[in-house]
Amino acid sequence: MGTRIEAVATATAHGHLLGRGALHLSDEAARTCLRRSHHGASELELLVNAGLYKDRNVAEPALAAIIQEDLGANLGHPPRLGHHGTFSFDVLNGGAGVVTAARLVDAFVAPGAARLGMVVAADADPAPLRTRGFPFAPVGGAMLLAHDDGATGFERFELRTFGEDAALFEAEVRWAPRGGLLHRGRNVLEIHEAPAFAARCVEHAIDVTSEVLDDAGLDGEDVDVLIASQHPRAFAREVARELGIPEDRLPEVRGALATAHTAGPLAALAAAFATGQFTRARRVLFVTAGAGITIGVALYAKG
Repeated sequence: MGTRIEAVATATAHGHLLGRGALHLSDEAARTCLRRSHHGASELELLVNAGLYKDRNVAEPALAAIIQEDLGANLGHPPRLGHHGTFSFDVLNGGAGVVTAARLVDAFVAPGAARLGMVVAADADPAPLRTRGFPFAPVGGAMLLAHDDGATGFERFELRTFGEDAALFEAEVRWAPRGGLLHRGRNVLEIHEAPAFAARCVEHAIDVTSEVLDDAGLDGEDVDVLIASQHPRAFAREVARELGIPEDRLPEVRGALATAHTAGPLAALAAAFATGQFTRARRVLFVTAGAGITIGVALYAKG
């Protein structure tokens, strides 16, 4: 038994300046993903949001609960007699959030405790003109995961954090006071990325991924598709080169999708679906990186 990747979708701002925050992008990607899979929102049993930056820097409620409401996925509590509800929650693990969320969904879906789950991730500048140093394009993504009675599914997960490099990438919401009655203070998101961050992400990713491949008795040539973080920008190509994975096994991610943050792996997965790479693949390797520095790796195989 396993957890099958059934569908994936992305959403971008399409040049819009308003109405394209993280919530809007998450909703659009989730709806498209459901439509492509021919499933209804009421069939979802799990909904996990891995997006990091919330519109207007709000802290509560969990964005997953709002997405669930927007989709109309089993609203109300408790569920109607004889029906299941939708358990929704946020997972905040930066660039490794998609793999983290997939691991959690897999724990329910693979053994059949749940039949259908969704991972959603989106980031957009939460407060345009106020944020300092926001480097990511507004992009959303969604991945639908379904129970599989065969051998298809995730085989291995590995999540590891290297705290000694935590200061290389920092995002913090700070209070910026302003003087006068008409100039009140406000929350400002500040993002700092050190020049060494990208190289250290690659180094740690190689160490963790090499262990995962060794444990599975595989090497780079055995990987048919590499699904990687899109930030840092050269991360995917550097990881492929160091692991000996041919460059043509990297999906080509274009435009704004190539500068996505938490949704970056979903953008790469969507590109692999669009070209048929994912359909033809027997083994798919996910390698993600984010602040912490945290590395998330997953190995997916088709039976």
